[in-house]
Amino acid sequence: MAISDSFQRAIAGISKRRRLLFGLGIQAAIPFASLYLALLLRLDLDTALIDHTVFWIWALVLAWLRLVALIQFRAHTGLWRYVSVPDLLGIAKATTVSTIVFIPMLWLISDFEGIPRSVPIIEWGVHIFLAGGLRIVVRVGRERLKASGQSDRYKRRVLIVGAGDAGAAFCSQVLSTPHLLIEPVAFVDDDLAKTGLSLSGVPVVGPAENIPSTVESMEIDMIVIAVPSATQDQRALIVEYARKARVEFRILPGTDELLAGNVSISKLRRVDVTDLLGRPETQLDDEALRATFTGKTVLVTGAAGTIGSELARRVIPFEPRKLLLIDRAENPLVLLEYELRALLEQGPISDLDLIVRIADVTDEESIRRIARTHPIDVVLHAAAHKHVYLMEDAPADAVVNNVGGVLTVARAARDCGASIFVLVSTDKAVTPTSVMGATKRLAELAITELGRDNTTHFAAVRFGNVLGSNASVVPIFQQQIEAGGPVTVTHPDAERYFMTAYEAAGLILMAATIGNNREIYLLDMGDPVNIDSLARTMIELSGMVPGQDIEIQYTGLKPGEKLTEILSSEEEKLEQTSHPKLLRVMNSTRAAFDLDQIDAFVRSAKTLEPAEVKRGLQKFVTDFTIA
Repeated sequence: MAISDSFQRAIAGISKRRRLLFGLGIQAAIPFASLYLALLLRLDLDTALIDHTVFWIWALVLAWLRLVALIQFRAHTGLWRYVSVPDLLGIAKATTVSTIVFIPMLWLISDFEGIPRSVPIIEWGVHIFLAGGLRIVVRVGRERLKASGQSDRYKRRVLIVGAGDAGAAFCSQVLSTPHLLIEPVAFVDDDLAKTGLSLSGVPVVGPAENIPSTVESMEIDMIVIAVPSATQDQRALIVEYARKARVEFRILPGTDELLAGNVSISKLRRVDVTDLLGRPETQLDDEALRATFTGKTVLVTGAAGTIGSELARRVIPFEPRKLLLIDRAENPLVLLEYELRALLEQGPISDLDLIVRIADVTDEESIRRIARTHPIDVVLHAAAHKHVYLMEDAPADAVVNNVGGVLTVARAARDCGASIFVLVSTDKAVTPTSVMGATKRLAELAITELGRDNTTHFAAVRFGNVLGSNASVVPIFQQQIEAGGPVTVTHPDAERYFMTAYEAAGLILMAATIGNNREIYLLDMGDPVNIDSLARTMIELSGMVPGQDIEIQYTGLKPGEKLTEILSSEEEKLEQTSHPKLLRVMNSTRAAFDLDQIDAFVRSAKTLEPAEVKRGLQKFVTDFTIA
């Protein structure tokens, strides 16, 4: 290792200019060798038949042509220790072009006197062999030198899942960087035609179902999943095989990062629960979205939150004229602004007016001032108190924010002529057992009543939990696992619906484009996920065993929580919309509500005892069960 380090330090000590001149000198010398070898091959290795005067003249000309061509194709500056196929192609192109120029010169000036006609063709092949071979020798020699310095250190034996582009790129990088102390031992791939073949000298030993047996027989230390195009079901199956093998496993990035050229050892990460619970990307109706958002002023409330910030990111590509972001959480709002401004500077949308304001949705004067200053076309209302158990202890705050805030923003939007208002609701609004759910249901009823005058299109969108949202179950479990446990689960049979923020935001945008006024929509959430199973999966994904390395504690359901959420009540029926993952809730209560009574309730909430607030909610939301 000392020899390797000393050699590399010595090379690094040479100035860049001297290294370039040295490299050019070697590349200028190669044509002399290749031309001489070509003459020897053509003349049966008889040096007496070579006209050395003619040789030196044309060797100088050829060397000059080769250098010019190498510079033209930028093949003269590549780092030889990292030579790759594109570098070798550059050498081949430069050699071919310079040979094409050399042959007419040789014919016109000397009529091939002293240089047989076939020699330039032979020299072309010899030059590519020498120029490319020298670079390969340098790379291989460097890797062997570095590997010799690591030979006495243990390398982690790795099984790579996926013998495609991503797997090959990862394997190649690991082999070229021995200091990482990772040794690719084998590939597995479900394409049986690849079984028995090899990539970079590493064999493909069979399909993914062989992972457990391969790990045992080949003494594997780590599994790397390199199948960026795999579906969620395929990825889950691979992870299940890896979990059975009882060794550490990692995953490479998805197809989008692969296309961006980002497959590398630095991108290797733990398998995340979103890799297993995520769903195929939902296709949106871009034409309808552009008709709704392009050239419009869009307001996003609760913009610093998980859904609000994702709504902001997803609406930008549809080119609104102005994007207003409001929240009362100062720090995350500032960070979001920096992120979005950087995104706008990099992208083609440069004239979008991004406006960020600190404001509380319950502050009527602040909201109306914003609406007067920036007349709004579309409102995406994501601001809300969302944590069920906290709202049980602060029902008045839930009413003021989740009901009063909605009415304040909705009225300001209607009065300034907004065409669309979309309320982000929740599955907890269905037959609610919590204050949070009851306030969300009351908000749905309130905007339905506001829409009776048909001046603004009011809609609500219900969905379940968002994977990885702030202070939600997934990041809490992750923190508990990193701290060594225990992981706290409310009940072994508790189930919740999950969706990524990206998918939820896209479908919320779609809800703004379809249907009639006073509609409630439901996002297709798929199947519910058992929370206990989710906790155990996350522990196993972290390379530990539930109940041994990390304990699971059952704490009981918190006040207001349900064992299983439902997406629609018995009285409600679901109807398909123009989008397959967006359902319309039919038969939701359409009886007239007295908004004055709701306003009076909101104004008086802070003066009432918690039990009185809950009973007040029950008067409006008759199916609310008080915990």
